[in-house]
Amino acid sequence: MRTKEEIGEKIELLNDKIAGLRAEEDELTNELKVILAGSELQSIMLTSTLVNSETQNRDLLEKFEKRAEELNKRYEEASVEGNVELKNQTHAMIWTNDIRLDTIKWVLEEDDEVI
Repeated sequence: MRTKEEIGEKIELLNDKIAGLRAEEDELTNELKVILAGSELQSIMLTSTLVNSETQNRDLLEKFEKRAEELNKRYEEASVEGNVELKNQTHAMIWTNDIRLDTIKWVLEEDDEVI
């Protein structure tokens, strides 16, 4: 598991990115708005891991992995039904869940991916 110092450094980097994006908020493209939202979610997730034990973080990882399976199933069902609105809603939930998963995997050092 990453150290509190490593997690703290990552939070600082994200918060700097968030501040920079917020300074330009009136002129943000949709892509930058997505980056802002993702960075904010990562910062929140990382902050919450600071007070969790490794066991608690592993429990969260398992919870979000199960959620990913449920959401993927829901997305497939919406696709088969041709329900575009449900597909779009589910896609957004998959996106946020993936950010949570990647963040916790990074904290637990289970993934080499850079967040």
